[in-house]
Amino acid sequence: MSYSAFVPLRVFSSYTMLEGAFDPKAIAKTAKARGFPAVAVCDRNGLYAAMPFSDACMAQGVQPVIGAFVSVARPDGNAIDWLALLAQDETGYANLCAIVSDAHLMPEDGAEPHVALASLAGRSEGLICLTGAGEGALARLLAEGQVPAAHAYCDELQALFPERALPGKAIDLLRSFDAGSVTSAQVLERLVTTTGLPEELLDPNGTLGLDEVVTELGDEVVGQTEAVRTVAELALRIR
Repeated sequence: MSYSAFVPLRVFSSYTMLEGAFDPKAIAKTAKARGFPAVAVCDRNGLYAAMPFSDACMAQGVQPVIGAFVSVARPDGNAIDWLALLAQDETGYANLCAIVSDAHLMPEDGAEPHVALASLAGRSEGLICLTGAGEGALARLLAEGQVPAAHAYCDELQALFPERALPGKAIDLLRSFDAGSVTSAQVLERLVTTTGLPEELLDPNGTLGLDEVVTELGDEVVGQTEAVRTVAELALRIR
């Protein structure tokens, strides 16, 4: 089966218990089989898979990308969300190691591992930041109707990761809607353009069924079968 050119940027390995199903070597092998030029392993608050994953990718001729899905407390301290941080170079990897270490060492006794958003200042060089999708503060704030807070959070990420934070499309989408009234068709068109998701999935009148959505998303996501089905069910429910 052929696959379109694609680079998975947030793959859980088996080191992310109960969520990641793939051994790091299997991730590299699958990426090679599917023709992915690169793949990023991004376990929760850990870099446990980094070495075996990197070695396996190099053996398969696939570019390894090392990342971590880090739990981050909001500035007001009222919630903990997730950010995906990907290392671009040695400096980024060193910063990522320090951030992950702090996530486990800095919280008070009994608290879940996390870092404060402000603590990322001075440690963002060499790192690319992704907003964490449905587990990130941006999506959660928007779901709660807190659009100004979502704007503010995006601005903070862009300040911490200048030109290397990727909530930019979301910011542009929000600001374009703020500019004036828009039609449902314009919203749908903009969502298709900015997310890359098929129109049939985003259109409330679309005809895609659950199995079709699972198949489409599953072809593009490695090692997260349960997550793919959950996202598919949620997408069909809320549209």
